[in-house]
Amino acid sequence: MTDGRSEVASIMGALAVHVDARRWRELEALFAPELQVDCTALFGGAPQQLNREELIAQWRGLLPGFTRTCHLIGTPLVEVTGAIASAAASVVATHWISEPSPPGGDKWIAGGCYELSLIRLDGAWRIATLTLACAWQEGARPRQSGAGR
Repeated sequence: MTDGRSEVASIMGALAVHVDARRWRELEALFAPELQVDCTALFGGAPQQLNREELIAQWRGLLPGFTRTCHLIGTPLVEVTGAIASAAASVVATHWISEPSPPGGDKWIAGGCYELSLIRLDGAWRIATLTLACAWQEGARPRQSGAGR
């Protein structure tokens, strides 16, 4: 029996893979029914309390604005205490706005740290809070904004 750390780390990796592949149902399954999302370091505003369907709807509205995305997540630091876990990992997300990119680029890159808290629901880990502690960004920032994006 494991303590859940590898399962939690796998969820963080799945978050990046499913976002980039636009696998909406698989993404939705990673989240608790209700969660807090804080992307204020990137977009401003205030943290949002959302249900998972609302979060995925926000992402579905934002991500088609990009030709493709690539979220690279480092090895997460995971802590598990009973039915509660936390995970944090460095992230660099590249968003191509058009391809081929014109000279000088047509992409937006943001980097920082994903910080997650997870809870155990019906025998599976689910993301209960998602925070992007954005440290930097460069390039052609998208026009849309929102705490969950």
